[in-house]
Amino acid sequence: MKNLSLHKLMKLFVAIFSGIIILAAAVYTATTINNFNSENAQIQSSAANRVSIELQKNTLITRYIADYISENTERINNIEEYLKNNPSQYAQYTLSHQPYFNWPYTSKDFFIKNSNLTELQVRMIDSNNAFKATIENTSGNVVNIKKNNIDDMLYSSIINPQQENVVGIVGTKFNNSALKQSLSQLEDNRHMQVWALTDDDRPVFQYFDNGVSTKERKLVKKAIDRKHLSEIPGFLGTVRTVDNQYKVLVVFDNQAMKEIMMRRISVILAIAAIVLLALFASFMAIFNHYRKQLNLIISTIHAVSENDAEASIDTTDSRFEDLTILSDSINHMLDEINNNINTIYKLRIAQQEAHMKALQAQISPHFMANTLEYIRMSALDIGASDLAKVVYNFAALLRSNVSSQVQTTLKKEAKLVGNYVYLYQVRFPDKLAYQIVIPKELEQVKLPKFSLQPLVENYFVHGVNFAQNTNALEVKAYLKNNRVVIEVIDNGRQLSKAELSKLNEKIKQPIVSDKSIGLQNVYARMKNYTKNFAMKISNNPYGGITVRLSFDYEI
Repeated sequence: MKNLSLHKLMKLFVAIFSGIIILAAAVYTATTINNFNSENAQIQSSAANRVSIELQKNTLITRYIADYISENTERINNIEEYLKNNPSQYAQYTLSHQPYFNWPYTSKDFFIKNSNLTELQVRMIDSNNAFKATIENTSGNVVNIKKNNIDDMLYSSIINPQQENVVGIVGTKFNNSALKQSLSQLEDNRHMQVWALTDDDRPVFQYFDNGVSTKERKLVKKAIDRKHLSEIPGFLGTVRTVDNQYKVLVVFDNQAMKEIMMRRISVILAIAAIVLLALFASFMAIFNHYRKQLNLIISTIHAVSENDAEASIDTTDSRFEDLTILSDSINHMLDEINNNINTIYKLRIAQQEAHMKALQAQISPHFMANTLEYIRMSALDIGASDLAKVVYNFAALLRSNVSSQVQTTLKKEAKLVGNYVYLYQVRFPDKLAYQIVIPKELEQVKLPKFSLQPLVENYFVHGVNFAQNTNALEVKAYLKNNRVVIEVIDNGRQLSKAELSKLNEKIKQPIVSDKSIGLQNVYARMKNYTKNFAMKISNNPYGGITVRLSFDYEI
């Protein structure tokens, strides 16, 4: 029955996780479709923008040429003479009229000023001939209208400024290779077609990606001829109007887009299927091992209930932390039961030993202090006063260290610091100078024991350099605005702004380890013992550190 419940639990977990994965796949699929549609719209908009910009730029050039010709009737007449006369007759005409104007030379200037211009045609309404210039022949020549057309060209009207009527047209073609290269980078084989059309649906620009077939081109061209641009069967299209004169049509083949979409969705579905299979297989493997280890625990408990005092659970299989902890706890409980009498006996022995160690801890410091006093007296007897002074200071430091007192006075704390520094000075003569200044009115100020010694010790650990003889330390106290101020000043080593900021922040944090806690310990004890306590560490003008303590003055 228990195995069946576990099996049902496994099925429930698999169902829940499978539902989550399926839901995630569905959401991701919907997001992918939405993103794909947005991507299509963005590509179409970008393609229409690029063609529109190029079309507007080329239209302005065409309009400029037409306006240049229309600027005065002499230029119009000059071009008409060029179209109906041979070169020698036209040359005589240009020389005999002022101001001098030579149309072939002017045509050449248009090609120079507009590097993308590849062809220029000028036709006059009352002439059977037309002027045609190309990038290969910028001076141009006269061609017959019947043998030439202006399909795929941008055009602008030539207007006689006196009569204000249309007397001809200017047609232009431009190099669109850069535009086509730009369009080819927009999409990934959506069978994109881009058409730029005049207001009468005459194509002036066409772009087809590499996937577009001849059949697809004909279908779109047929829709253009029928003026059905808004809805072309089998294609997704958009139309944009440019300057109320041109239209830009961008279309994608629906079948090509479906194939792209299916490829993207199939990847998602494949990943979801793989995850589902892996999930089911892993759950089966995990729950089978879990059930095996659980059955082992249950069988052991049954054995214990039948008075098998030696029964224990095998914990060599520790793949499941919770069952391993449970097994270890049960084994520990069994061990406790089996060894109860022996454990109580050992506990009593341990209590006796602890009591003996406590007595020893009381006896040993007094014994050491008495021994040091004997050594001091012996040193005085033989005239070794310096040694006697060292022993005295060390004994005083030892007595203060083992004392059970928690509270002390500023005078006693300063004396403790003096004993501590003196021992260093004896070891390193002529290497260290120190000064401790405590005003008489502050001598009885109470503070926690060992509040200043860790600050001084910090200097000897991190700042002092006994390779030099310029080491200096000062401990001073003074009263300011009814607050006691204590400063520990050294010339050891300064810290960077970042280090100071980090250290001043650290001393206020709770103590979480036993490493480098001296400053934190001082802050925590002084904060709890004094009123409105403040502590700050800063660089000083002497090249070292100043630790400043302050609190409200109380006696």
